[in-house]
Amino acid sequence: MPIDALFLTAVTRELTDTLIGCRVDKVQQPERDTLLLSLRSPGTSCRLLLSASSNHPRIHLTEEAMENPAQPPMFCMLLRKHLTGGRIVSLTQPPMERLVDLCLDCTDEMGEPVQKHLVLELMGRNSNLILLGGDGRILDCMRRVDFEMSEQRQVLPGLFYHLPPAQGKLDPLAAEPETLAVLLRNAADEKKLDQWLLDTFGGLSPLVCRELSFELLGSVDVLLGALGASARDALAAAGAAEMGLWATADIPCPYALFERVRGEVTALGGTVDEAEYGADIRLRVSLPAQTAETLRGRLTELSAGSVAMTVTAEEYRPGGRVEI
Repeated sequence: MPIDALFLTAVTRELTDTLIGCRVDKVQQPERDTLLLSLRSPGTSCRLLLSASSNHPRIHLTEEAMENPAQPPMFCMLLRKHLTGGRIVSLTQPPMERLVDLCLDCTDEMGEPVQKHLVLELMGRNSNLILLGGDGRILDCMRRVDFEMSEQRQVLPGLFYHLPPAQGKLDPLAAEPETLAVLLRNAADEKKLDQWLLDTFGGLSPLVCRELSFELLGSVDVLLGALGASARDALAAAGAAEMGLWATADIPCPYALFERVRGEVTALGGTVDEAEYGADIRLRVSLPAQTAETLRGRLTELSAGSVAMTVTAEEYRPGGRVEI
């Protein structure tokens, strides 16, 4: 699946919880366009892969051991000099842009604190990894872009970093239903919905646009001209499903506490998905992940510590409909 801006937003949110506070232990460049950061924090170690591949740019955690060249590339050696020992303080993504900015607290040659930025741009054949100094100037990058390669935007050491040129498209998460209704009414009748979405909104891949078209209309071949005014207004007002992180947990409890345990789960917005009856009742429950520790504390209190909850999985699920 291509990583568009919406997908990257979800990935960035997941990585933030794991990476904030981690220090860079090692920097490796096993392939020409791939970087591997070994990270450590108290009780945690992980490896972050950043790829500026023209075919498959991506950012994710990995457990795969990759073979490194005998002589590290110059860009890798520069990153080791600037980032080793640095602590990740934030991961940010400009709205609906296919780039992630890792901000790190580092020290300079004199031992003074300074912030550095490692920017990954995931833009197909224009993908890049760029190291920035505290003043926003480019220290170096994986792919240098001079004036002959691009008149719009150069990426070279010493220049100030600027975001990629705006596409002039709308943010799908910020557009009001009234705006969507006007745009749909004025859309060309001969266009399909997925093509209209791709041309109108930034940050959406063709695959996501086709999927949206199928979910809304049951087909990817329906022309907008086949939709009446009321149907177009309904599409504009449809909203979006707000995604949230949910936890699945097992709770073994005695029969005498079953109703009270179920009440605590539902009071926190959760559901009892399954109940197995034996010597005790074993409940399989789902609830918003941010309420898991609250539930754990309530169960300990009402059972004097005899009821323990085990979280078995976490996943993102669509919630209620919200206006976009």
